[in-house]
Amino acid sequence: MVANPSYSFKHAFVTGATGIVGVPLCRTLSADGVQVTASSRSAGEYGLPEGVEHVSRDILDLQGLDDAVGDSDVIFHVAAAVHGSAKSHAEFERMNVQGTKNVIQVAERNGAKLVHVSSVNVEGFRTGELQDSYASTKSRAEELVIEAANDGLDAVIVRPATVFGNESGRAGLLVDRLLKGTLKVLPAPSRKISPVWSVDLATALVRAARIGQTGQTYTVAGPTFSTGDFVDAVCRSAGLKGPLVSIPGWIFAVPLQLAWWCRPVTRWIPPVSVESLRTRSSHDGAGAARELGFEYSTIEEIFGR
Repeated sequence: MVANPSYSFKHAFVTGATGIVGVPLCRTLSADGVQVTASSRSAGEYGLPEGVEHVSRDILDLQGLDDAVGDSDVIFHVAAAVHGSAKSHAEFERMNVQGTKNVIQVAERNGAKLVHVSSVNVEGFRTGELQDSYASTKSRAEELVIEAANDGLDAVIVRPATVFGNESGRAGLLVDRLLKGTLKVLPAPSRKISPVWSVDLATALVRAARIGQTGQTYTVAGPTFSTGDFVDAVCRSAGLKGPLVSIPGWIFAVPLQLAWWCRPVTRWIPPVSVESLRTRSSHDGAGAARELGFEYSTIEEIFGR
């Protein structure tokens, strides 16, 4: 297959390639004829398209990562520790900071463009609204990318808002439970979010690799909803049953805080922090859409298929 001539790259390397962002990104690249090497810590196909080479690599293994990148001319750094996947600040630090340092070093060695997938939580950390390990380590990772860009690395940062998918098992916590019919209680229905479909995010990432300006940060965020309105829209479009009851965020924050305090005993890591539950996640993604040249899909378009 011949790569799309409008692309400025022929071989893409994707870290964290088997997750909610990585799979649609690999599909988008592969559909356009780009050679793709998909990297994750575990083996398996995970819904990756035929022709995509999957390699088992840990971004903390610098030499193994360097060997796998090969002649890739763009690296999409998607892999990260998130709430529910890391048990301590040290784990967040290793994955999000040291892992990013390794990816930067490999990009510099190989002369590859770097598209770093960050998070809108970085903005919350820098304004003092969020102080959790995820937000703080993603902020530090961004600083490393900017430092590398200032030193000559062709690198851009993409900050996605709340990412969701429309495939069961790869749709994000909230939508995945809706698709499975297991969301009985909806916490914080009035909380504002700017959800972005994983396929739209994949398109934005590819556009950032093609035309993104070195050192620039692009916030990719769809239209803002209350969480309750978003859930209602998904249910209407997909013909799903909604939650039985909604609980205000201030009530839900109490058991959530207890769950965080009890982590040493239960060894269960809550998927969200109390801070993130209490903080709006409303962001303007119009600028990124305009500068990178893409459009956000509507909920009806995504689920009414």
